[in-house]
Amino acid sequence: MHNLNPTYDFVLDDDDEVYYGYKLLNSSALFRLASTQDGFGLSYIGSDGNQGWVVYLIATTDICDKYGICGPNGASSIDKSPVRSCLKGFIPTFQQDWDLVDWSYSCVRKSQLNCSGDIFKKYSGVKLPSTEQSWYNTSMNLKECEMMCMNNCSCTAFSNLDIRDGGRGCLLWFSDLIDIRYSNINGQYIYVRMASSELGMESSCCLKQSLEEK
Repeated sequence: MHNLNPTYDFVLDDDDEVYYGYKLLNSSALFRLASTQDGFGLSYIGSDGNQGWVVYLIATTDICDKYGICGPNGASSIDKSPVRSCLKGFIPTFQQDWDLVDWSYSCVRKSQLNCSGDIFKKYSGVKLPSTEQSWYNTSMNLKECEMMCMNNCSCTAFSNLDIRDGGRGCLLWFSDLIDIRYSNINGQYIYVRMASSELGMESSCCLKQSLEEK
């Protein structure tokens, strides 16, 4: 069987798409990628014999890799028990089911947003949520991104599009935040919109919350 020696290219983008590249140093190998209904990645390599395609790698390592395991506005951490928690300012829709480890329901806001008086809480060391309902700009800086999100009452969170070299670009979310997980390795950061009342006397626009604070 071939030694693939795979490498990843960084994110590429244009006006219509965002994606990353996966290429082989061994160009003679036959290789294909697939995704299961649960969101797991499978890679196959062509066999030198008559076995057809052979599974080379299953791209999942723990329960937090399952897409949306925590539901909307929840976050998972493999280092915690239970692995799921609601983001700050959110509570389980049904606490009794939550206590029974039934995570099929979402987390909902404790306090309703009021748009102009809202603030953003910074979460560091996370995998960013699904971008199914999002918008991005490649040239804006983080401050411009913050202002655009603040001025749009439908915007629920923002982050840099590209974190290299101090960060650049703007990524906005306009729906519930799905598929967030805490990560000690190569984690990014996201600013989540919340009612100012959730932070009590705190008045800073962007407050930091590291993994150790969870």
